[in-house]
Amino acid sequence: MQRMPLASHAMPFSMTATPLGRFADHIKTLQPNVKEMTVSELDKRLCVDHIHGPPANLHILDVRETYEWNEDHIPFAHYTGRGNLERDIEGVVPDLYDDVVLYCAGGMRSIIAADSLQKMGYCNVYSLTGGIAAWKKASLPIVSNFKTFSEQVKDY
Repeated sequence: MQRMPLASHAMPFSMTATPLGRFADHIKTLQPNVKEMTVSELDKRLCVDHIHGPPANLHILDVRETYEWNEDHIPFAHYTGRGNLERDIEGVVPDLYDDVVLYCAGGMRSIIAADSLQKMGYCNVYSLTGGIAAWKKASLPIVSNFKTFSEQVKDY
């Protein structure tokens, strides 16, 4: 059997890649069962109290990778990450009837996460339509977590 060099069939990793094949099919099978919330709907829920944040029964969870959270996030969001969500969710959202809004970069990982939480018994789970990309496109507030050295220097 002839071996092909790894580079000839390896796919480059990209955060902006369009989902193809089985992954896209998987998302399509989950999507009809997952409720989605638009950025304007979430913004309205947050606008109730800009100082104290959303009501206690509304949880905004960022399921992106750590390096993505370290760059920025939606105000009042909590970082859970996708990898440990099922293990850690009860410590973050103990009430199965609270509203849980999940978001990622573009809305695909959050659909998978929402489906998983629904299977665990959470009743009011939403995936943020379009993820943080749609939030930014709507020019809604963002919390920046990280500044580059040049950004820090220009502050002085």
